Amino acid sequence: MTGKMKLYIGLLVLGLVVIGGGVWMLFSSGNGIDIPDEAPIITMHNTYRTIGQGPDILSIYKDGTVIYIEQEGIDPRTRIWKKGQLQNEEINNLLSLFKDGDFEALNRVYEFPGVEVPGATQMGGMSCSFTFNYNGMQKTVDANWYLSPDGGKTYPDMPYPLSEIYKMLKHIADNNTEEIIRESG
Repeated sequence: MTGKMKLYIGLLVLGLVVIGGGVWMLFSSGNGIDIPDEAPIITMHNTYRTIGQGPDILSIYKDGTVIYIEQEGIDPRTRIWKKGQLQNEEINNLLSLFKDGDFEALNRVYEFPGVEVPGATQMGGMSCSFTFNYNGMQKTVDANWYLSPDGGKTYPDMPYPLSEIYKMLKHIADNNTEEIIRESG
């Protein structure tokens, strides 16, 4: 073999390794979380503006898969991936909150008017977006600046049924998911 032939074979092998690595990266999941291919039927984005936390994202899929991405801190920010599974009965109970007509009748955006305190108006720091996409109904409702008397577990001043939907989704995120990956940076 001549020197040129060895060089060409070496470049060919190097090219195959680079292309093979690129194909492998394209088809392998970067974080190891198996996420369903279809769009979620229910999504909640929650940001706490006063403490710079979030957005936390809860996604529920038709097959019952629950993916919850919780973000903590500012610098460095930590992203915690959690996964869970809902049973058919749990999904049906959740869907009933969206399909009862009250959710469909809601406006697109709600903002808390605030609470009058001496010399000012007190606002909350929560911004929450609910998206429902199931059986031909697609609707998103945003609720901004609401106060929470219990550290974000409930927002009783949100219009019905948002307060009930929030409580149920928060319960699912906190109690029906387990941490599987923690990313920092």
